[in-house]
Amino acid sequence: MSVWALALRNVRRNRRRSLLTAGIVVFGFAAFALAGGFVSQTFEGLKDGTIRGGVGHLQVARPETFAGAEERTLEHGIADVGRVEAVLRRDSAVAAVLPRIDFVGLLSNGNRSVPYLGVGFDPSDEARAMETRTLVVSGRWFSSPSEIAVVLGTGLARAVGAKAGDTVTVFGTTPEGVLNAIDATVAGLAELPVKELNDRYLATTIPAASKLLDVGGTVSKLVVMLKPGARAEDAAPRLRAALSGAGLPLAVKTWRELALFYNQVRILYAGIFGFMGAVLVIVVLLACANTMTMAAAERTREIGTLRAIGTPPAKVRAMFVAEGLILALAGCVAGAALALLVRSGLNASHIMLPPPPGASHGTPIHVAFYPLTYLAGLVAMLATLAAASYFPARRASRVPIVEALAHV
Repeated sequence: MSVWALALRNVRRNRRRSLLTAGIVVFGFAAFALAGGFVSQTFEGLKDGTIRGGVGHLQVARPETFAGAEERTLEHGIADVGRVEAVLRRDSAVAAVLPRIDFVGLLSNGNRSVPYLGVGFDPSDEARAMETRTLVVSGRWFSSPSEIAVVLGTGLARAVGAKAGDTVTVFGTTPEGVLNAIDATVAGLAELPVKELNDRYLATTIPAASKLLDVGGTVSKLVVMLKPGARAEDAAPRLRAALSGAGLPLAVKTWRELALFYNQVRILYAGIFGFMGAVLVIVVLLACANTMTMAAAERTREIGTLRAIGTPPAKVRAMFVAEGLILALAGCVAGAALALLVRSGLNASHIMLPPPPGASHGTPIHVAFYPLTYLAGLVAMLATLAAASYFPARRASRVPIVEALAHV
């Protein structure tokens, strides 16, 4: 009779112990799969929010712009925007090229002035490629690409005492160091997910920013959005080569190189959930090792009988390991079903999670179906049960046959 057939008979014979061990695997696997799905969904949502929140897949600017401070980006701006855009759009992976003007200054309502971080863009292209328009919670989005208006973060609006429809004065400094100001209408208020940005955010059109800063057609950088399925890491070298070949000494940065907040949160979450996963595997290992040790001790006479009729120790160990693998496989199947059931319930519950580090509001809980997590859980449970079965079996198989047969 094969090792697997003997192992299956032993699993059926010791039903109570088998159910206990399989139950540990079921809940361990389900917890592993749910945690992995939650983490992967968190990372995916954070990635999409970072890209669609304004960073884009790639950014193109002069090297000095990436190395300098916000208030000095236009000193090394891109003047021949049309030529650069034409080179970038030739790449088949590029979906949109969005010019940006980054600047800083003071926002005033006549009585109080508050510092801001400003960005000028084409509101039509921005609405199509980014999610900034969907963040407007009061007022409206820009009505035309040349409108002299601003959209403020709700935190900045509260600080300056402005609301949609008000007129505010925007102060800025030109690249030559000259202080300038324009009066602009507050078109709307936007609720940004990052509190620090929400408290300083000011958006306007490129004509308004150009008028304020007196820069003509110069922009700070170009934000590149890629088509679905395209990878920023693959497109970046191609665009660098194309720009270099056209005689344009510009740098190309991927969103991962620019998204400091994303990288910090990812490291934090990976550390937390990695530690939790390790603890979970250790708990399952210890619990299963305990039950398998008891099983080996109770079956000492059985092992002695097998040894007496000529069964080699290696086959005894293989039988116990096979039992553990059968229980692990059955537990993982049941655990996958439980994880999918709990996942459906959680996703339909609309439970709101607290804000992540640096964010201003929470999001509904959502656990993704991440096949790699289920595969990793299966491998982890199989390895855990194999280890938990092997060591007790090795110890029991080394007991002298006479002593094993006399065991009570």
